[in-house]
Amino acid sequence: MSDQNCSCTDKATGLIDNFKKGLTVWTQELKAIFSRLLGNFEVSQLEKRLEREYALLGKLNCDDAEGDIELCRKQIDFFKEEINRLKKEQAAKRDVKHRDNERNMEL
Repeated sequence: MSDQNCSCTDKATGLIDNFKKGLTVWTQELKAIFSRLLGNFEVSQLEKRLEREYALLGKLNCDDAEGDIELCRKQIDFFKEEINRLKKEQAAKRDVKHRDNERNMEL
């Protein structure tokens, strides 16, 4: 009879441990999803700003607007570099996550 009681408590603690582990995995996945969403949002905002700078550069070249052409070109270069840097960071995060997932699956 005592063996049955022990197996029941083992099942209960196993269930609680599984629930805790599942909750931990779920929160990690939510953090990763929000991180990707924020990164994608930041890249899209920079791409919009880059398009506006290109439009301004076109207007400056046609003398339709007042401003400094050299400053506009520097802004364009900055936005291009920043977009590339953010995309590389996101790709590196994906690679690390993929590698970690593969490593965990082998355990």
